[in-house]
Amino acid sequence: MRTPTISIYFIRACLKNLSEQPEKQLDLLAKNHISPMILRSTTARVPAENYANLLRDTMQEMDDELMGYGSLPQKLGCWSTMVELATNSINLGEALKKLTRFYRLVSWGLETRLSSDSEGNAYISLNHSDIRSQFDPYLYESFLFYIHRTANWLIGRQIPLHSVDFCFAKTAHREVYWDMYFCKDIHFDQPVSQLRFSAAMLDHPVAKSEQAITSFLDHVNQAMITQVYAQKSWHYRVSTQLEAQLTQNPSFNDFSKGFNIHPHTLRSYLRDEGFQYQDIKDRVRRDSAIFYLSSRGKSVEDTAALTGFSEASAFIRAFKKWTGNTPIHYKRKP
Repeated sequence: MRTPTISIYFIRACLKNLSEQPEKQLDLLAKNHISPMILRSTTARVPAENYANLLRDTMQEMDDELMGYGSLPQKLGCWSTMVELATNSINLGEALKKLTRFYRLVSWGLETRLSSDSEGNAYISLNHSDIRSQFDPYLYESFLFYIHRTANWLIGRQIPLHSVDFCFAKTAHREVYWDMYFCKDIHFDQPVSQLRFSAAMLDHPVAKSEQAITSFLDHVNQAMITQVYAQKSWHYRVSTQLEAQLTQNPSFNDFSKGFNIHPHTLRSYLRDEGFQYQDIKDRVRRDSAIFYLSSRGKSVEDTAALTGFSEASAFIRAFKKWTGNTPIHYKRKP
């Protein structure tokens, strides 16, 4: 699938601690082809690749991998050093022990722990170094995300999460967590922020070549944010197939024939996963449109046709509904 898009929430979070340097914020946005106009909309989306580049550039600008969110700055290269240590492991369990130990040695306000219980669950948790400490939700969200995506990469497959706990109150942007963790069980106001998954995953072997490690470390943010592993879920299969047929604008009945199953059956499968076909279709159209406009510099008319709209006006109305902005704000400048 094409590079997905991410919520404007993450762009704001990335630049939040540069608020006293508005010119620097604008420079970083321009460098990464993100219009400052879309920051005004709570529903705006940005290509994940642009966000990954913005993260990299902001970390370099601040000389802090935590971008000002930790109790102390985290020097550039900490995550790369940890990855190099973790890859020299027999299995995921050993790798995560090294990861969590490494981030207990680095002073930043939180301590990482790997644990398990008698019911076959494994946990990666973020514990406060000082019980009086409380950080911005972005620190917990992003660090658990990075740990999960790195663990996926280490064993070459997506690790299904049973639940994600956060120590802070329910947020206004809670809908973004599905894109981050592919998990429906998200809990707030918990004692610690943590990921819960099957302890059986800890036995999966780690085997990464020098070339794979070098490629991953070349742009860690991009490797993790745009990470996609083939999934057996119906919503993933439908999304992938639909992307290839967008220009044909298939009806649900026609589309289900491609899977050789009855429309009612496919609708039931999707509903069991918490999805509806129209929601998936809108999402694929939205992300594809942003890709064509932002990454390929396509015209509004061409983008409309490529995403299955017979008229540009209908596409513009739909795009504004999806993102809160007109397509022209996403058009990449030559």
